Amino acid sequence: MASAVGEKETMLARIANTLYWMGRYLERTEHLARYLRVQYFTTQDAPMSQNRHFVLNSIVNMAGVPWEEGTELNEAEILFNVALDNNNPMSILSTITFARENARGMRNVISTELWEVINKYYHYVNNYPVEYFKTQGLYDFTLAAGENCSVIRGYVDSTLTHNDVWALIRLGVHLERTAQIARIISCKLYDIFVLTNGNENMPVENYQYTVLLKLLESFDMNRHHYKAAPDRQKALEFLILNADFPRSLAFNLRQIQYFLRKLGLKEKAPESVGFKVGKLCSKYQYLLFSEIENEVGAFVTETLNSVYEIHDALEKDYFHV
Repeated sequence: MASAVGEKETMLARIANTLYWMGRYLERTEHLARYLRVQYFTTQDAPMSQNRHFVLNSIVNMAGVPWEEGTELNEAEILFNVALDNNNPMSILSTITFARENARGMRNVISTELWEVINKYYHYVNNYPVEYFKTQGLYDFTLAAGENCSVIRGYVDSTLTHNDVWALIRLGVHLERTAQIARIISCKLYDIFVLTNGNENMPVENYQYTVLLKLLESFDMNRHHYKAAPDRQKALEFLILNADFPRSLAFNLRQIQYFLRKLGLKEKAPESVGFKVGKLCSKYQYLLFSEIENEVGAFVTETLNSVYEIHDALEKDYFHV
C-alpha cells in the first residue's frame, strides 16, 4: 500500500511539474519576442548614437546567446538564434516546442480549446520561413508571437476550471514573468551604463527608460499614473513597486503567493516555498523607492535570485524533483 501511495504521489508531482512548466515556457516566448521587436526597432530610431553593435549586444545579453568575445556580431544569425534556431534550447521555437509537448502530455486535464491554440501557435512558429524572417519578417513574427500568447492566457482563464490545474499553469506564468521583468530591468540598466559610460546623461537615460517601459508594455500606464513623461524614478518605481500593474515585480510576487496558497502551500517552515514567498512579498509591501534608489540594480538582482530560490523550493516541496 505504501508503495502504491508513493507511486501516486510521484505521478501527481510529475503532472504538477508539467503544468507549471507549460505556463513558464509560454510566458517566456512572449517576453523573448517582445524584447526582440522593441529593442531592435525602437533603438534603431533613437535620437542619439546607438549603433547596430549596441542593439545586438543588448539582445545577446538578454537572450543568453553564446557569442565569442571580440568576434563580430552577425545580425541575421543572432536574430535567427533567438527566434527560430531549434539547436538553441532558449529560442522562441524551442520554448514553444517545450510548451506544446507539455500541453500534449496534459490533454486529459486541459481543455481541447486550450490545446488547439497552443498547437496553432507552435505550428505558426515552426513553419515560419527562416530566410523571410532574417530579411523582413522580424516585426510581424514577434508581434504575432505576443498576440498568440495573449490568446492562450485567455483560454487558460476562460476554458479551465479554476482548480489546481489552472493554478499550476498560472503559477508558472507569474513566476516566469517575475523573472523576465527582473532580467529586462537588469539588461536595460546595463545598457544605460554602457551608453553613458557610467556618467550622467539625462537625454540618453530618459529615452532608455522609455524603451524599458515599452519592453514591458507599460509606457501608457506609467504616463497615466504619474501624469508626466517617464524618467528613471518613475519607470523603475512603477515596474518594481506598483502593486496594481500586471507587469510589475510587486504585482507578480503577490500573484505567486496567491496561487501557492490556492495550491495549499502556506507559509510554514522557514525553508518552505510558502515562507520564502511570504517573506519576499512582505518586504515589497512596505518598501519605498527611496530606500533602493541608489542600489536598484543590486536589488533587482537580489529579487531575481530569490525567484530562483522559490523555484528550487517548489521543486523540492511540491514537485519532488
